Amino acid sequence: MSVTISGRPARAIAIVSTVLAMLAVACSGGSPGERAQVARDRTERRPFGEPDEGSRVGTGPAQELYDSQAYPRAYISHGRVLGALKAARAVPSASSVKGALARASSWTELGPTTGVVPDVVTYTGRETTNSGRVTAMAIGPTCTIGSCRLWVGAAGGGVWRTTNALASAPTWKPVSTGLTSNAIGSIVVDPNDPTGKTLYVGTGEPNGSGDSEAGVGLFRSSNGGTSWSLVPGSVAVSKDRSIGSIAIDPTNPNHYYIGTDVARHGSSSANGGRRTPPNAPALGLYETTDGGASFNLIFSMPANPNPPSTGVDWFQGGVNSVQLDPNDPASVYAALFGYGLWRRSPSLDGDSQFHQVFATANPTDTFGDRTEFSLVDLGAETRIYLGDSSDDAGYSVLWRTDDASVPAATLFGGGSNAGWVLLSSATNGTAGFGTYGFCQFQCGYDMFVVSPPGQPDTVWLGGAMNYDELAGGALPMRSNGRAVVRSTDAGVSVTDMTNDALSPPTGMHPDQHTIVFDPANPNIAFVGSDGGVVRTSETYVNGSGVCGTRKLRNVDMADCTAWLSAVPSSIASLNAGLGTIQFQSLSVNPQNPLGDILGGTQDNGTFAFTGSPTWIESVGGDGGQSGTDVANANIRYHNYFDATPDVNFHGTDKMGWDWIGDPLAQSHENQSFYAPFITDPRTSGTAFTGLQHVWRTTDSGGDQAFLDASCNELTGTFAKPCGDWQALGGQQTGDLTSTVYGDRAGQYVVATERAPSDTGTMWAATRIGRVFVSSNVDAPAANSVTWTRVDSDPTPGRFVSGIAIDPADPDHAWVSFSGYDAYTPATPGHVFEVRFDPATGTATWTDRSDNLGDQPITDVVYDDVTGDLYASTDFGVLRLPAGGSVWTVAAPGLPPVATYGLTIVPSARVLYAATHGRGAWKLALP
Repeated sequence: MSVTISGRPARAIAIVSTVLAMLAVACSGGSPGERAQVARDRTERRPFGEPDEGSRVGTGPAQELYDSQAYPRAYISHGRVLGALKAARAVPSASSVKGALARASSWTELGPTTGVVPDVVTYTGRETTNSGRVTAMAIGPTCTIGSCRLWVGAAGGGVWRTTNALASAPTWKPVSTGLTSNAIGSIVVDPNDPTGKTLYVGTGEPNGSGDSEAGVGLFRSSNGGTSWSLVPGSVAVSKDRSIGSIAIDPTNPNHYYIGTDVARHGSSSANGGRRTPPNAPALGLYETTDGGASFNLIFSMPANPNPPSTGVDWFQGGVNSVQLDPNDPASVYAALFGYGLWRRSPSLDGDSQFHQVFATANPTDTFGDRTEFSLVDLGAETRIYLGDSSDDAGYSVLWRTDDASVPAATLFGGGSNAGWVLLSSATNGTAGFGTYGFCQFQCGYDMFVVSPPGQPDTVWLGGAMNYDELAGGALPMRSNGRAVVRSTDAGVSVTDMTNDALSPPTGMHPDQHTIVFDPANPNIAFVGSDGGVVRTSETYVNGSGVCGTRKLRNVDMADCTAWLSAVPSSIASLNAGLGTIQFQSLSVNPQNPLGDILGGTQDNGTFAFTGSPTWIESVGGDGGQSGTDVANANIRYHNYFDATPDVNFHGTDKMGWDWIGDPLAQSHENQSFYAPFITDPRTSGTAFTGLQHVWRTTDSGGDQAFLDASCNELTGTFAKPCGDWQALGGQQTGDLTSTVYGDRAGQYVVATERAPSDTGTMWAATRIGRVFVSSNVDAPAANSVTWTRVDSDPTPGRFVSGIAIDPADPDHAWVSFSGYDAYTPATPGHVFEVRFDPATGTATWTDRSDNLGDQPITDVVYDDVTGDLYASTDFGVLRLPAGGSVWTVAAPGLPPVATYGLTIVPSARVLYAATHGRGAWKLALP
């Protein structure tokens, strides 16, 4: 989102990556309050690898961003990404350019380093703290109260380390020096190093979300993560992929394996994508015997029915987990999406071939059945716990074999899993019901099955929150959500780890990805999710007393009593200081731009900043665009995903959010996953959002008394339509995607910007390069608003990522584009200066890309005090001085992280950057 305020424009633009879609409510018809409180994490996490270009099985922000950057092609190549990185690195610092204005300041991190989630926003009623999505963790070989090293890999925030993970408030430090990708898929400590200082990190996230970004290879650290170096042989085999798992031979540090998975290149570590580039390395299991100088593909299965040249991809064939037999390190096991579990074991099978030892339930699953497993040392034998799932079927179950030497058989295409015991049961009230459906319809995104070292009869399963079993759900409240469950009887029965025994309880965040255990006390678990990291106590107590208050009967009471019979005595959030929040955008209060900020985040709601180091999650769910009324700071807005606005007439009061999106939902218009949303810079009560039309409200969504009484997210009855939005323009001429406007038709509006110098001028743009100007968006009759299209053939037919209007001239603006020149060589350019002539209805476009190189621009803002222009990219923020022709790095201090939106307040001399993985940053302008 870019915003300009100084009596100036305030604009929210959908140039965003993925968040968690609230699919449960969409499917069940739940209320908006349920959308915020209960369904915050049901997802549309799909690989977006449909069988043909016209099919849209999944939707999401990363898909649209990737498509926009790739357009008109269906993919972004690894070479193109590296070219953009090279171009970004070629941009000089301001101090190195003769005549450039020296930068006296550097970027300041605003956080949240401590993201407070108030009691009314959590589903348990107890305040906690959250950080961004955690995808991988590793823990040191030894842990004491005073010294326990824990490494955390964030989806877009790189690697973080604490040396006191057992402390009540661990101290975190980012340790990503040397990493050229902040998308982390795996972390392991080399078992051959007794000091625990040798680590490997696999870049690229394998979790199957729209923003699971492909990485750039494998990295090694010999100093505990303080610095990293690229393992050279890994690049050729993992570019355009993710490294989802690493297994190191405990007898030979030069011998190890990596498993590669589907992931997508956008243009930075935080962005996902829809297509894998053509001719990407084969998915599979790779082995090195020379310490990473070279890797050989030792096992793969058909991953895709389409030729590699098409770029169309599927999950099938990705290796999501690699482990070595604890009793025989020469035996390697690998789980493959769509193909179950396989092994190469000369001692067991008499050859060096891979044999299938478990067949997945639904190998034809659209996105690939996922299998997770844990190898357990029983002494003479090796046990295997195995979770198997199908997102298509909403099916996930737990299996076990107590002898890994079960005869290997070629089960692919048919056969039974002989020698395995199915521990899950679909029958309510039975012992196995606790593990049935433990990750439901999104196992490709969130799933783990892990047995702690030294506890062979204990196994932990993590997945999705079972919202139906929470308060207000469709089923009896027989559990605490079962996001994480634990068994101490070899998987036969489980207890629910999601909440602790406090009253009200501390709860775990939904969507679980990873777990590690205190090596000295495996009863202590560290769990990583979309909300960061929590730690369980070492003691488990009977918490089933609450079952009697839940009006349960018969088998539901039996389930509740059993599942809550051993819950953690406490769950500690470890997220204070872990600055990995993934912001979509930032907006400021025009009356207090230096100390009053709202920001929507991936799966962590909309946070409010009031000038202190602490940010408060004002409303839950997914956080899209936000805004504050120009004249009344008590009137605030936020969106979830899609065009889903709430209004709050009581500032950021956590109880004050009213749903006003009914007219937008009932329009059935196409819309961005994060729809653009702005408050008017001149007229109080007026706000705009974009679908196919631009829509307007002139009274903050409706009568306050009615909205507070009937449409409140937490207490409303929703008996009547909530919201009074109107589409601007006629049915066809107001539809900015209509064929009446000629070429580049289709899809939806992605940018809306109001001129601050009058009450009627708006610039708007669509996803495929149409740009419009209207001079009367304040017309009393909404259908009388008119639009003039001002783009033309020489301008890029790509995603319009930003519009900045000159505060002194409503017909003068700068427009930025995403995508790559190389894909549209006839229409190059990334930043343009545009002058519109209302008399002729035409515009003059001047390319101001200069030395930007071929890298997508994610946003643009204009400083009318100095005349400087600022642009954000997948690698940071750049500046073009007034009258200059050389872009420079805006200022030092900002990590190399995708910056999705800029917010500038020239009168206050401040620029804000919304990053997707390292929180919010502030730059004092000269």
